[in-house]
Amino acid sequence: MGVFKGGRRQNESGYNFKDPTFFIGTKMEEYRRTTESADRSDENKPTSDNEIIIGSNGTITLYVDVGLKALQEDKKPSIVIIGKGKTVNKAVSVVEIIKRRMEGRLYQYTQIGSTKTVDTWDPVKENNLDKISINKQLPVIIVRLSLTAIPALEATSGFQAPTGKDIYQ
Repeated sequence: MGVFKGGRRQNESGYNFKDPTFFIGTKMEEYRRTTESADRSDENKPTSDNEIIIGSNGTITLYVDVGLKALQEDKKPSIVIIGKGKTVNKAVSVVEIIKRRMEGRLYQYTQIGSTKTVDTWDPVKENNLDKISINKQLPVIIVRLSLTAIPALEATSGFQAPTGKDIYQ
């Protein structure tokens, strides 16, 4: 059973955010939000030159142009497109447009998963307010588009063979 502390219901592991009365009396203007990634394994890793990480501010056209340049002008054998959270749908759009512009010559290997993030709300002023941390799971999609087949990825990824030129005419 929950314990009441300062008028707020709390369980042994922390605050019960599902309780609709939790935020009553709390002014969120008194907090400043910081977001931290809980999965820090790839945080400081530099991106490779064939990786396109989709951001919320970039345009689909920009990402498509970067992907096509890597495949056609830079002669990269494959590109990797990564979308996380709100950018998953934009990543899928970029992949489909690149496949169409390459006239169905690309092999597609798709992996989906999630990553943990922690939203931390710190009090702006020291007035007996507690720090609030909220754990979230964000969806992640990783799509490799390749000019050649990669049999090692077929077992661990969703696979789509090239469709050929006919489907796009």
